[in-house]
Amino acid sequence: MSTDSSSNARSLQIAEVERISILGSESIVCGFHLVDYIWTDIFTNLAAASTYVLITDTNLAALYADKYKEGFTAAWAHVRPGVAAPRLLVRVLPPGETSKSRATKSEIEDWMLAQKCTRDTLVMALGGGVIGDLVGFVAATFMRGVPFVQVPTSLLAMVDSSIGGKTAVDTPAGKNLVGSFWQPKRIFMDMAVLSTLPPREFSNGMAEVVKTAAIWTAEEFDVLEAGAEDIRAAVLEGQKDGHMAGLTIASRSEAQSLLLRVISASAR
Repeated sequence: MSTDSSSNARSLQIAEVERISILGSESIVCGFHLVDYIWTDIFTNLAAASTYVLITDTNLAALYADKYKEGFTAAWAHVRPGVAAPRLLVRVLPPGETSKSRATKSEIEDWMLAQKCTRDTLVMALGGGVIGDLVGFVAATFMRGVPFVQVPTSLLAMVDSSIGGKTAVDTPAGKNLVGSFWQPKRIFMDMAVLSTLPPREFSNGMAEVVKTAAIWTAEEFDVLEAGAEDIRAAVLEGQKDGHMAGLTIASRSEAQSLLLRVISASAR
């Protein structure tokens, strides 16, 4: 669905999404190609911020940082035409579990303070479980707590680590031993990003999906059992050839609809 409220700005590609209620708020958003939707929703429905901080890792920055920067500018021009845009700061971390540490957390906080971030800052975690846990913990403690949103980019993060407000860092004594519960204002699950997952990560995420389905509903387990290959096909379709298939309900293949159904059910 395209919108165009300014002749000087490109048309926005606003996805048709499924919203899932958690803790009394429809804070989980599922769909395909969500970048424009994400920024529009943030600017329209969340508390205004003077600074937005996007934190990701080097692997994901190469794929998505420019898209999120461009989407930020385009969405602001539509939502607040003629109004000076807030700041968007981007922090890129080394990938992997070693970044999920107290040292990295301190480095991020010192950088945010040096950038003059204040309480009216919104933090975005763009990544898998490591980024989500770490950035959520930063948000929970910076200025005694600032709002944040999760954009999980792995299947496992979508159905597990991004949900429930679990945040933490690792210590020499063990994993996730220092942390907090801090609920994200939104969890944006963009199925299109799953096409970049290595096969092993996809399999790990599917194991969690299958486990959830087996525990909670025989119907969804049967859907998974019958549609495993279709789900894999939908993931691989993701961003093939740069197309926007799945952005709208009408443009979704049966496999994409099945993928969305399965992940939405696992996130409930």
